[in-house]
Amino acid sequence: MSLRVDVFDNETKKASHPAGDLKVPNGYKITGGGALEFYSPPGNMLTAAYPKSLQTWSVAGKDHEQTSPAVIKAFVLALFDPFNEWDVVIAEKTSDSAEFPTATATLPDDYVLTGGGACVNYGSGSGNILTASFPSSKSTWEARGKDHLVRDPASITAYAIGIRHRAGTLRVEGHIQHATGKVASHPFASVTLELVRPAWIVTGGGAVDNWQGQGNLLTGSYPQGDTWHVNGKDHLQSSPADVTAYVLGIRTVA
Repeated sequence: MSLRVDVFDNETKKASHPAGDLKVPNGYKITGGGALEFYSPPGNMLTAAYPKSLQTWSVAGKDHEQTSPAVIKAFVLALFDPFNEWDVVIAEKTSDSAEFPTATATLPDDYVLTGGGACVNYGSGSGNILTASFPSSKSTWEARGKDHLVRDPASITAYAIGIRHRAGTLRVEGHIQHATGKVASHPFASVTLELVRPAWIVTGGGAVDNWQGQGNLLTGSYPQGDTWHVNGKDHLQSSPADVTAYVLGIRTVA
């Protein structure tokens, strides 16, 4: 039995705190997703890209200390499963409030990781921004955030998406690849799923901004064909870093 995963996208309205949901058509189940900020200086950064449900992907961003409206493009990868043959689940975990919150969501046994997401749960202060949303193992998804220049603790929620065959007559194998880019004020990285096609299909991807000093923040983590792209930026103060891109794929084995 072949798997079919399609990609959907749409854009939010331009705003200082852009946000929006992307709902997939009937018969689809979300396996992963991402987001890309279209900003002008001084910049707008991601605060959320996560599965609100198996049919809805949510994204959000914010400017920080200086007004800078932007648009976010949301991306969703979704399994076409009109006969409900596949069991797809979302596990989540929320951290305590912290200046640099971290949370890890763990899949139940027997599920294969296909993707995940993250949401920083900041309040009405200066805000807390995403620095990572990535597969920390074959069954876990880790989310990280940070306040920036102004202290503002927040919690963060990590989401892990997993799959298994409902009847148990097919086994799913997963694969994760990653690549790290060069250090820069606005770092980027890309990684391509290089296993033999069409047996393997891309189901999701993730990102880590390996920041130091004042900090560097995520502005993009999104698919393009078999490749996953990641973008970051420093903000208001120079703080070069590199970013790591992750791409996830699965295949079925009888």
